[in-house]
Amino acid sequence: MLNVIKNLLLKIVDDIDAGNTNISEQDEMLIIEALKSLRTDTPMSKYQAYTYLNISRATFDNLVKEGRLPEGVKVAGFKEKFWYRKDLDKHIKDE
Repeated sequence: MLNVIKNLLLKIVDDIDAGNTNISEQDEMLIIEALKSLRTDTPMSKYQAYTYLNISRATFDNLVKEGRLPEGVKVAGFKEKFWYRKDLDKHIKDE
């Protein structure tokens, strides 16, 4: 099933790159919402992320700056970045 999803997404990307897409804005939003719904990990604010890791905000910022924690994800419409538990856990596990 994942190969089917992958192939469909690759076809969409190829069409976009070739300028051959005729996907409406409404269809684009439906695709985005469908893809976002596949991610079961909910985003956390910076406060939630450093609280989850049980570290101070300054330590969190330093670890991000050093590349030992992920940069965070920018979400359209929001000023703040978000972090996913799975990404934080992966970086902690790799340490």
